[in-house]
Amino acid sequence: MPQGDEFSCYLILYKADSEAPEDRESFHMTYVFSPYALLPLQVKCQEMNRLWLQATPMDKLQAQSAFLPFVYEIIRQILKSTTEGGRPNLVIEVIHYIHEHYRESITAEELAGVYNCSASYLSRLFKSQLGVGPIEHLIHVRIQKSKQFLLKSEARVQEIANSVGYADVYYFSRLFKKHTGHSPLQFREDNRQRVQHNPLRQLKSSIVSPMAASHNENETYYHCNEEGETSMFRFSRSALGAKMLLCTALLLSACQAGGSNTGTPATQPASTETATNSGAAETRVYEHLKGKTEIPVKPQRVVSLFHLGELMAVGVKPVGASSYFLTNTLLSDTSGIADVGNPPDTEKILSLDPDLIVTTAPFAEIVEGGYDALSQIAPTIVVEQHSDPIKDVEMFGDILGKQEEARQWNEAFATKIADYKDKISPLIGADETFSILNVRPGSLFVYGDTNMGGNIIYRYLGLKPTEKVKTDVINGETWEISAEVFPDFIGDHLILAVNEGAEEDLKGVDKFIQNSPAGKAGKIYNIDFNKFLFSDPISVEKQLDIIMNLLTENNK
Repeated sequence: MPQGDEFSCYLILYKADSEAPEDRESFHMTYVFSPYALLPLQVKCQEMNRLWLQATPMDKLQAQSAFLPFVYEIIRQILKSTTEGGRPNLVIEVIHYIHEHYRESITAEELAGVYNCSASYLSRLFKSQLGVGPIEHLIHVRIQKSKQFLLKSEARVQEIANSVGYADVYYFSRLFKKHTGHSPLQFREDNRQRVQHNPLRQLKSSIVSPMAASHNENETYYHCNEEGETSMFRFSRSALGAKMLLCTALLLSACQAGGSNTGTPATQPASTETATNSGAAETRVYEHLKGKTEIPVKPQRVVSLFHLGELMAVGVKPVGASSYFLTNTLLSDTSGIADVGNPPDTEKILSLDPDLIVTTAPFAEIVEGGYDALSQIAPTIVVEQHSDPIKDVEMFGDILGKQEEARQWNEAFATKIADYKDKISPLIGADETFSILNVRPGSLFVYGDTNMGGNIIYRYLGLKPTEKVKTDVINGETWEISAEVFPDFIGDHLILAVNEGAEEDLKGVDKFIQNSPAGKAGKIYNIDFNKFLFSDPISVEKQLDIIMNLLTENNK
């Protein structure tokens, strides 16, 4: 720090003790920790400081109680950094923050500020990894939490609304009915049988102290700026069902073992590939992001929470998939695939009797009960979201025992790319540049080489981005731009996606488009935004066909 600059900090004095002498020694060690998410720790420090400066003993007691969440957040970040070998997944971090702060007023801008990014960037990440935005997930968390309070307490609707972050009980009731089809009281009455033996039903007061909220009461404000689920009560119906199924299986196994005279052990240690009891499927151990799991060598009933197109590319139709991916119109036949919801519903997954569940880390986080709940239903593996058709097809060929199908798909895809490159080579000069623009209501976005056709244009076909796109978007962190700088990004060719409701916004930038090199040369190619949202192998191949048709027709 330069000499003369002001410096401020929080000094927290605490006493730690332990019965074990070796643990006591560790308290005298000094260490340095650099948090990757500073604001959550700073907020906790500010709250402890505010309470400690108050005069009453109760405030000081509350300040002391706020210290443990501070310690927990430090340890959590240290463990995340250690286990994930770098900066943790931003979407997972925001999910964690939402689960911890759903009672508070939260806006998209505030969420982005906590993790030092723009609201549009955060929304883009959420949409690409979960199919919903952060505010949509916050609403879901709040609705799920309020359901638990309704079923497991006799708290008034006003108290429940306050406890999940809504000061306006009428707005909360409207929102609850929109998402569940019932008013809060109707939901409680219709579902009382589920918790008739719950002793909490005898309570006459709120299960939590009502918390003041500072929401703007305007409904539009709620929808545009804020909205949220963790489970205070962990005996959810879905988890209970999974546990009962597991207990039944264990009981049957014990009975069978008890009636056997062969002396064979009831269980055998897992191996890379194991032939189980006669007639049972072969299994093997698969290493993934959550460790090692024994999975079928040839799974027959797969539930995929993210990778739908990847499975279908190697000839496997899952028995269940998340809602968002079933909306992909580029997937030819999704009939017979059950919708397990978004966020996924463990009860629906359980009913499908899967022999394998495949998920990404963010999807595992938003399922109630998390990875543990899923793994109680069936062997569950957590895999990377590559968004690279070749890597994904190879990975799922291995997971599903479809190595030959994966090899064939990748070879055909590579051949198609080579053929297309040969076709456009005479039509487009080596120095001609490309840009990808998305016009949305109230905003403009420039894409790099990952999605919205950028992977096809820049990576697979090897076409050239403008210098501004290369430096600021592909190699930088720019995504959302203003109309003033918009012309700097347009090259000799422009891929243009205009969202529904952005017609007026397009008019505002149309003069820039028409005066650009692409506009003057008539090299503007309009694409359907919704068809370029997905990055699975089947979608990317069809997107490749769409772009090739546009380029060849416009450059004859």
